[in-house]
Amino acid sequence: MKHYDYSRGLKAPYSIQVISSPKGKALWVFAQPLNMSYLLMLFFLLFVTGVFWYKVRIPNIAGINLNLLLMLSVPHKVARWYSEAELDGKSTNLFLKDFIVYLKNFVMDQRPIIAFERVDQLEEFSFKR
Repeated sequence: MKHYDYSRGLKAPYSIQVISSPKGKALWVFAQPLNMSYLLMLFFLLFVTGVFWYKVRIPNIAGINLNLLLMLSVPHKVARWYSEAELDGKSTNLFLKDFIVYLKNFVMDQRPIIAFERVDQLEEFSFKR
């Protein structure tokens, strides 16, 4: 007898919820990213928008609080893009790590590379005839 592996859902990067009719036909499907980078980015952006909640006021239009809509929708969209985007074929976390290493090794360190090694400033010499 074959048993279902319930740990499959824990390894999935998405939480999928289906709203179906009483007959069983799928009406709406929600796919929500649930990886660690999405959650960390979402909580960070919710914190940042919460800090600016009282600083920047947007007026209510037709009884709809636009501050609340922006506070909930913008962090979700940015966090979802952050977790789903593959820049140069890499996840965003790995891309940012590689970008920081590039800045450290090649932009901030201006020493010349000779034979695959960084060397200090060389003494310049010239041949005179």
